[in-house]
Amino acid sequence: MRTNRQRQSGMTILEIMIVIAIIGGMAFIVRSGFRLITKADLVENSNELSAIMRRAGQLAIERGELHRVVIDLDAHAYVLEVCQGQTAIVRNEALRTDNDEAKRALERGKQRMQDLPPDALAAGDPDEAIKRATAVSGHHIADRQCVPATEGMTGDATGAGWSRKLKADKGIKFKEVWVQHRDDSATKGQVAIYFFPVGSAEKAVVELTDGGETFTVVVYGLTGRVELKDGPLKDVDEHMLRNAMGEKDAAREEQR
Repeated sequence: MRTNRQRQSGMTILEIMIVIAIIGGMAFIVRSGFRLITKADLVENSNELSAIMRRAGQLAIERGELHRVVIDLDAHAYVLEVCQGQTAIVRNEALRTDNDEAKRALERGKQRMQDLPPDALAAGDPDEAIKRATAVSGHHIADRQCVPATEGMTGDATGAGWSRKLKADKGIKFKEVWVQHRDDSATKGQVAIYFFPVGSAEKAVVELTDGGETFTVVVYGLTGRVELKDGPLKDVDEHMLRNAMGEKDAAREEQR
């Protein structure tokens, strides 16, 4: 009798297996539900980035001005900017000027120009004087000024304007960015993608991830078309090193 009671009070191997299966099933359901939520955030952020890039191309045509989307990979944010001045893109350009270095360059330029005629620094035009003095010092001053765009925005109830942030608290971030004017891809710092008034754009590939899934925004150069893809691009070089005729861009390869 005592043996039978002990058997009835214990759990059989079958019962233990059933409990383990139930616990495993519940864990799978919870994990799947969490992945669906995070992927929904990734889809939302990817769609928004694609939409703003498309709008950048439209505004460039409508306003007749160079526009760019500046991506900050460290801050998980981006902003649409409008640019005035030179439209040529410098390879591997620095987006933000080092103010301290610019000041030192200006002083060097003034010292070198002390023996030149009085009007050599364009005394009547302070801005031009700064450019000339700095150019003499060997420090480049960009002929293009870009500021956050303020026009073309409708239905902005948040007041964020053209600035956007990824849902970094949900694990959404920029994974890697390729742009035509850079020799290497970017995984940190800032990088800009340009859209031209003639309707073309700088070829680019932007990957966003939630730590598991990846979505890719692809920008085509000749048409300025922006496309969102589910998953990473199969061959980034195939996109970045193809010209309008479908051939490899030999000039770019020589500069690598």
